Amino acid sequence: MEASSYADGQVINGDLESEDLTFKEHGVVFRANVIKGHKTGFFLDHRHNRVKVQELAKGKTILDVFSYAGGFAVHALVGGATAVTCLDQSAQALELAKENATLNNSTTQLKTIKGDAFTILNDLTNRGKRYDLVIIDPPAFAKAAKEVPLALNQYQRLATLGINLVTHGGILLLASCSSRVSADDFFENIEIGMRKSKRKFRLLEKTFHDVDHPVSFPEGAYLKSGYFLVG
Repeated sequence: MEASSYADGQVINGDLESEDLTFKEHGVVFRANVIKGHKTGFFLDHRHNRVKVQELAKGKTILDVFSYAGGFAVHALVGGATAVTCLDQSAQALELAKENATLNNSTTQLKTIKGDAFTILNDLTNRGKRYDLVIIDPPAFAKAAKEVPLALNQYQRLATLGINLVTHGGILLLASCSSRVSADDFFENIEIGMRKSKRKFRLLEKTFHDVDHPVSFPEGAYLKSGYFLVG
């Protein structure tokens, strides 16, 4: 079969009993739709970051921005977070996040906010909201070289908005999956954005691809994340 004859969501070998699959990630249960879901239906490359969030979450309030299916949020719930909020512009994604929380019998209610991340983050700041851990993992902002300058500006804006929502002594996790944006440029620009807030911060850790994403060419090094302690 030629590549041009394939269709989105097409099963090319064997039979698929259900397009909704249930699986475990570090002991946490998730459901993904492999036909209608975005890409594979779940972003597996953040596994190590999600379990790290689970380890950090006990007794904390969490904001998961660009939450999609609630990967970070549900791990935080399982880790003992006292309050978790998902922010995404997709109502369907937020419903899936709620379903994933239910699958894990969480005693903490998952709250959701639907809307544009930049607008909502600014509104939350103006309302004086603060969280112990803020996770910002946006979709790729630069899919072509000409989009890189705008992408770097967007990362800066998110860093400024995000750090203003973190409690004193809390953590800000910022991530990028834009292959056109180098790790050096990403970290440089989010630090520029955080400095605009006039708040103190310290880099705790940088993380990159999990073990099942080996990188053998520069463009393959798309995933980069930074954990920052905020003063």
